[in-house]
Amino acid sequence: MKRTLIILSVLSATGVMVSLFTGPMGWNAPEQVILYLRLPRILLAISAGSALAVSGCVLQAVLRNPLATPYTLGISAGAGVTAGFIILSGISLPIFLVYLSGTAGALMASTLTWFLAGRGQQDHSGLILAGVTVNLLGASLLLLIEYMSPASRLVEIVRWMMGDLAVAGYGRVLYLLPFLVAGMVPALLKTGTLNQFLTGTEMAEARGVNTTRERFFLLIAAAILAGGAVGAVGPIGFIGLIVPHTMRRLVGGDYRRLLPVSALGGAVLMLWADVFSRIVISPAELPIGVILSLLGGPFFLYLLIKKPRL
Repeated sequence: MKRTLIILSVLSATGVMVSLFTGPMGWNAPEQVILYLRLPRILLAISAGSALAVSGCVLQAVLRNPLATPYTLGISAGAGVTAGFIILSGISLPIFLVYLSGTAGALMASTLTWFLAGRGQQDHSGLILAGVTVNLLGASLLLLIEYMSPASRLVEIVRWMMGDLAVAGYGRVLYLLPFLVAGMVPALLKTGTLNQFLTGTEMAEARGVNTTRERFFLLIAAAILAGGAVGAVGPIGFIGLIVPHTMRRLVGGDYRRLLPVSALGGAVLMLWADVFSRIVISPAELPIGVILSLLGGPFFLYLLIKKPRL
């Protein structure tokens, strides 16, 4: 545990330093560029990476499915449809409302998934199948929106779906902060309950856990974390899959250790993915969603082959 924390802390600190001086002008960038462009980008990467990693970690325990991710709840579908509709319509909204629309779409899709699954019935596969259904429905609607979009709007939609950490000022960071706190604190307070979920529903209930209530509570926390992150940076995938499994191999399955370490691991992965996105085709940027998909695709196949245990 201590060794893992030290390694992650070193990687995090190194990632921050490298990111501060990555980009046009490098080390010679003016102070304003570092303070108002690069530093907010770093804080946004740390916040979004932590939120998505913890969301995935919670879902894997509650659903008892090693392949569960924040998008299991249909979050990417809801956010994509909402953002696509706003971009297609050409409505001019304050930037705060643009972020909020993505989050609202993500949370509405999560709610739809919950009700389609029978509001948290004992069969975990029902929630997963409902999430897959909502994602497919959302993807179909998004394709319709893209088909109807003029070329300029289509490019905007596609770029948003690939994720974006480019930020001027601290607006997006401040937007994400309440969602991060509202989802992270309850999840950290329920690490003991998450450990009970791993023993199975019947065993957890025999030990006094109200599994229906606690499942609902934890799913709400996971949806808030993922929904806030999606609203701020777009539907960036695979962090909620890669990080919890990697950290589980390093610190074990006890959620009292796994959850905080996953938060730090998500921040590290997002930081370094952002660094690579800016240097691979410099001076242009590669969307961070592309970088994470190239990592996440093979990792997902590895999990399917190995059939990891929670």
